[in-house]
Amino acid sequence: MSKRTLAVMPISPTRVRYIKLGRRGKWEKECLDKGIIRIGFGAEKPERFELCQSGRWRDLRESFIEEGKVKGTPKRSANELKYFFEDDGSILWITFVGERLYWGMVNDAKLKIHADGGVFRPIRDGWRCTNIQGEELTKDRLSGALTQLTMYQGTSCRVAESDYVIHRINGDKEPEVERAFAASKEIKASAINLMKLLRPPDFELLVDLVFTTTGWRRVGPVGKTQETLDFDLILPSTGERAFVQVKSKTTSDELAEYVAQIEDGPYDRMFYVFHTGEAETDDERVIVIGPEKLAALVMDAGLVSWLIRKVS
Repeated sequence: MSKRTLAVMPISPTRVRYIKLGRRGKWEKECLDKGIIRIGFGAEKPERFELCQSGRWRDLRESFIEEGKVKGTPKRSANELKYFFEDDGSILWITFVGERLYWGMVNDAKLKIHADGGVFRPIRDGWRCTNIQGEELTKDRLSGALTQLTMYQGTSCRVAESDYVIHRINGDKEPEVERAFAASKEIKASAINLMKLLRPPDFELLVDLVFTTTGWRRVGPVGKTQETLDFDLILPSTGERAFVQVKSKTTSDELAEYVAQIEDGPYDRMFYVFHTGEAETDDERVIVIGPEKLAALVMDAGLVSWLIRKVS
């Protein structure tokens, strides 16, 4: 299943519509792989193709009524096909596959009848699941008002949050979001500077708090309980064991010395944490947490106020 990353230009569709790619998603893989969008006629009635091609939408509605559809459904079903057939490439089509939002716009190629029934159209440059800046469009990053479209019972519908979708795909951010992002970036930079003002015992305590607030439980006391061990952790949900080496200032050479001293034991991994310097290793047992990553963890754990009080 292709995950395309970048669009050439920002999009400016006239409308946005959500579509399901087959009942229970049975067309999803084909559509994403081939870069097409499909729609059926209901009850597998190929004669409806002629009605759609000739724009006989009233007759199309009548065919749904004759099929016994309930009040309101014939009009909705006819409109779903009308938008699909009359789309001149100006409609933005979106769909959800798994945890990702996919989007695309058709080119002006003629509709084709699919061998399995219904019709399909090519999507210009294929389906994409990222915005034009390459950022993934996953459900956890999108408005709940948009993701609830997956509960829609029909085939296709108008997207009420059309402006929101277009902004997200174009990578535009609301002024409030921009201000919050700038403030967050400044707080993160300040947290790095504040950490450097901590005495070593307080820095060890900060690291301890970061881990315990994210689910890890300290087994051994903070401090040098072993030559290469500052504190011993366990993750109760999985039973995973780890130890944390805390250094105020460090280098890759110093890290290499600690890695060389790792002995066989009950540990699944080692965390190497510092606030000044640079340290890297290719050892898969070691997770390096430098100032940038640690500052982000401090913010996520709600420890910025604690950090300010400690250095005030």
